Amino acid sequence: MNDILSIVNELCSYPAEREWFEFKHNWFEPEQLGQYISALSNSAAIEGRSKAYLVWGIDDKTHDIVGTDFDPDINVKNEPLKHFLARGLSPDVNFIFEEITVDGKRIVLLTIPSAKTVPVSFASERFIRIGSSRENLRKYPEKESYLFDVLRHGLPTIENTPSNYQDLTFEKLLMNFAKTQLWLKFRFDGSILLVKTTLLKK
Repeated sequence: MNDILSIVNELCSYPAEREWFEFKHNWFEPEQLGQYISALSNSAAIEGRSKAYLVWGIDDKTHDIVGTDFDPDINVKNEPLKHFLARGLSPDVNFIFEEITVDGKRIVLLTIPSAKTVPVSFASERFIRIGSSRENLRKYPEKESYLFDVLRHGLPTIENTPSNYQDLTFEKLLMNFAKTQLWLKFRFDGSILLVKTTLLKK
């Protein structure tokens, strides 16, 4: 219970919703909920987050706890909501609904793992968040390409991003690091040598 409350408090501390979390009051529409799971999962991957969240019972403007009547155990056309969502999602997403009561007001937290190897789709469509809006990923081919790249190679880092300049030499590397006085790590035959670069003076 404390974990749920700490997550909710952390999300409420942000000045506005982010691409990886959403606040609702009593809103419920099963098809759109499936789309939200897809969008939040994919956006969490792009943002480097391990999880995304959808929270019922929080005002999306003031972030006040208002409580909710949303029931995650409801049926959708004689099918449990959780089964309906799981059946429409691809690949399988281990989403979890949890509940907590704060000052007599009920909060429902939906935790969604970020996309791992391929984008998450619902009903064969992939979604993403643009700001706080849910959008079909096909409308944004550049973001779709970037998402695939992140899922294949991880978020861009100095290790996995090709340099724009391919004519670097070891001497140039040392000169560049000397300007910032960074530590360099070299490996020789299984042993590690740390060298602190210093600004070279003439």
